[in-house]
Amino acid sequence: MLIKTQGIVIKHRNIGENDKILTILTSDLGVIEVAAQRSKSMKSSLASASQILSYSDFCLFKGKSNYIVNSAESINSFYSLRLDVIKLSLAGYFCELIGYMCKSSDEKSASFLKLILNTLYFLQEDKKDALLLKSIFELRCLSIAGFMPNLVCCTECATFEKELMYFFPLQGALVCEDCIPTCAYKNETLRYPVNQAVLSAMRYIVFSEDQRLFSFKLSGQSLEQLNYVTENYMYLHAEAKFNSLDMYKSLLI
Repeated sequence: MLIKTQGIVIKHRNIGENDKILTILTSDLGVIEVAAQRSKSMKSSLASASQILSYSDFCLFKGKSNYIVNSAESINSFYSLRLDVIKLSLAGYFCELIGYMCKSSDEKSASFLKLILNTLYFLQEDKKDALLLKSIFELRCLSIAGFMPNLVCCTECATFEKELMYFFPLQGALVCEDCIPTCAYKNETLRYPVNQAVLSAMRYIVFSEDQRLFSFKLSGQSLEQLNYVTENYMYLHAEAKFNSLDMYKSLLI
């Protein structure tokens, strides 16, 4: 029985001289491993669709232990990202993080797929600052995965906004500066001060509709602070090390 699905290759490994095992984030099957036979040959019809970042229509059949590619037609290879080592390393981080957060047969896989495709589009087209895309991707990815922080208001007094508020990443909670001395987390040393611009950006990332997710701007110190908060929030809740992120950061030095 043939199975049709759309997905993006987020990882691959070579098997023998001609074959690959692809890790694909699909719209309906979650993250799956797929055998792409003879795909290493440049003459193969699977050569383009089996590349990392390639988004394709896949026709699969189920083998004894995994899926096997019957045919594939590339929709978007995000080819220009491969021409910029910094962009490619950041795209690799997106693939690594989303592969870690989205499990096989995940019912949220369509949301994960939409997030990475849209992020890669903005990265490829230079539509947004790469650091802003990184922050958007991290916080939205974790929110989809079930780690959405409570950013509605101060957890103590329900104040929506103050000049300075504090984000507690372990609890995913927000506390205004007036409530810090008496709040439940007053002895928690891991806290991040967030100004109004950063808090507004975080709220937008978490609560906005998919089609408007990238419709805001942030720059300067506020963007740097947002990046610091989202990256550390990711590390705390993913509890994993991402080599691709280390590579990306090393290239910026």
